[in-house]
Amino acid sequence: MAILLVGCVNAQNNTIEINEIEFELPDRYLGGELKNDRYALDNVFSIECIDNNVGNEIGLWACEKDFEENIMIEGHPVRHYSQYNQYVHANQSHAYFASGDSVYEITWTGEDIDSEIKDLIKNTPKSNISKDEFYNMLDESIDIYKSTRIDQLNSDAEYNYLESRLNSLYSQDAGDDSNLNQILLTFYR
Repeated sequence: MAILLVGCVNAQNNTIEINEIEFELPDRYLGGELKNDRYALDNVFSIECIDNNVGNEIGLWACEKDFEENIMIEGHPVRHYSQYNQYVHANQSHAYFASGDSVYEITWTGEDIDSEIKDLIKNTPKSNISKDEFYNMLDESIDIYKSTRIDQLNSDAEYNYLESRLNSLYSQDAGDDSNLNQILLTFYR
């Protein structure tokens, strides 16, 4: 009787719901945690709806990728990125796909979209977003991410320059430069 109960618990845990879409997980991706509409299994696998954060979720991987492809999987436009990840010592993939009116991201260790990942995607409702709209939305999100990242890098560089100038003044005991210190505290903190 205990074996039957354990079997029922495992069968119920094979299916997770994210943003009202059910995903039936392959056995090798079981044992993760579902939290805040994101399912994650260590650094091995994750799936989440990224409607509210497409730019930040896709931007880094779009800039750091070793490989990129746009494909269709049973009515779902998919953008797949792969790159070597030094923390897991293997290739890591990210697939962004549309289902219904939402965008999802699946990450896994591996370079190719295998049959299990394809099944996860194709077993969701077909996309209400056209292929062209989907890829344009991703491209626009990547452009916004890059622009924001460049602005941040420029701001960081300016701050570092001003901070080094202030530190140089202190080390030379060149007097009080409270204006420079005030700029640093006001605009960069």
